[in-house]
Amino acid sequence: MGKKSKRDRGAGGSAGGGKGGGGGNTKPNGRNKKDVRDVMVLVNELLQKASSPGVPPGKELEEHMSIREVVERIRRKQEGWTLEPVSREQCFPVFLKWLEDHGVKSDAVTIEKFEVGGYGLKAVKDIKAEELFITIPRKLMLTTETARESSLGPLIKKDRILQVMANVSLALHVLCEKYSSNSFWAPYINIFPGTYTTPLYFEEGEMLHLQGSLNFSDVLNQYKSIARQYAYFYKLFQTQPEAAGLPLKECFTFDEYRWAVSTVMTRQNQVPTSDGRHLITALIPMWDMCNHSNGEVSTEFNLGSDSAECLAMREFPTDSQVYIFYGMRSNAEFLIHNGFVYPENVHDRVNVKLGVSKNDSLFAMKAEVLSRAGIHASTSFQVHCGKDPIPPELLVFLRVFTMVEGDLRDLLTSEHQSAYLSCLGRSDCMVTQEQETKAWAFLETRLSLLIRSYRTSIKDVETELQAPDMTYHSRAALQLKLAEMQILSNAAEYAKTQRE
Repeated sequence: MGKKSKRDRGAGGSAGGGKGGGGGNTKPNGRNKKDVRDVMVLVNELLQKASSPGVPPGKELEEHMSIREVVERIRRKQEGWTLEPVSREQCFPVFLKWLEDHGVKSDAVTIEKFEVGGYGLKAVKDIKAEELFITIPRKLMLTTETARESSLGPLIKKDRILQVMANVSLALHVLCEKYSSNSFWAPYINIFPGTYTTPLYFEEGEMLHLQGSLNFSDVLNQYKSIARQYAYFYKLFQTQPEAAGLPLKECFTFDEYRWAVSTVMTRQNQVPTSDGRHLITALIPMWDMCNHSNGEVSTEFNLGSDSAECLAMREFPTDSQVYIFYGMRSNAEFLIHNGFVYPENVHDRVNVKLGVSKNDSLFAMKAEVLSRAGIHASTSFQVHCGKDPIPPELLVFLRVFTMVEGDLRDLLTSEHQSAYLSCLGRSDCMVTQEQETKAWAFLETRLSLLIRSYRTSIKDVETELQAPDMTYHSRAALQLKLAEMQILSNAAEYAKTQRE
């Protein structure tokens, strides 16, 4: 949340003054008709490329490069179409005054730039564990509800994608407010980072550092999805009557959409509706400046006061950085959605795909047993960091996968089937010693193959990370690969120990 940008430039949005201007921003140079026509041609090409069905394994990078090439041509054509950002730091005093004027209680903290994590919140007094240190009224939040109530509302009512994708409608809402001449949220939007460190901002060479990662396809698919969305909405804004009055029509560049999506992706949270019946997506000012640390979720929404309230998850002495816990996310999730890797992440994990081959003569029986255990015959399992890397559902799969016909038949006809299946997920149970050895040997082999697929070693990646001139993006990509390889290596060693 707080750790989102490698630059100190602000969003440079609305801050009074003329349409889309204010706050000391440089006005756009404008668009010429030829560039507009050229961009529409390129947008049609982008929509076609980014809407293609899944490509064969091993072709994802080739497809990505093809999509990226069109995106870069669009970006070059759109230079000068949008506002130049201003310093975030210049906008903080106005933001803090806006918070104070509208009932935010945050006297115990202030915004500070830290050597690690960038901008975050600093304690200005000793904060005790479980002490309430921020209260933010709903009226200051940008939400999917405020999006529907805004000038974007008529388009949301008509467009199916905006109706079902809350994060997209909120991103466009942020952009509309950024270019509005009188946005209530201008002081908030102006302190957003001008750029982000998510993989959407990776240069081509930086992206290649993720090759071999178990999450490489997810990163490429995210870029493809955002490119497709951009092309779709660009055409929509140029053709739909409901979009005619929106401030986005002449400044909806790829860079601005990428920025808005990243703003929402790195800061979004869920809050209840006023009646408490549903959850909606929201951006919560000031609270979203907190950086992440291991701990427990300590934020709740008080329907009585209609405010978000954040309690300190531990003691924070005066002048120390105040952290919150973003949730039990993997480092892949942190990088893709928040733009950082957290090496100390105690909840880190990787997804490993395993399945029973349909050519297996016992496929039907194994699939039936797994189904009764709530496990699909072909699925992904989480392998965790730490001393207990194998979750119960993976242990059940391994034991069923290596069962012989007699054991499968006994399980399927047993009067105590539920207890039997439950026992298969416990480390202190086994079917037979021979079958147990086969199960752990299979996992060890599978994990070893995955490690080899990285085509590098943990030691080599650690050496690469020592390079002093490495970009933030390249370092984050290598940190993710290192974390994945360490998890797999630890789990393979665990399997080897269990086998022996």
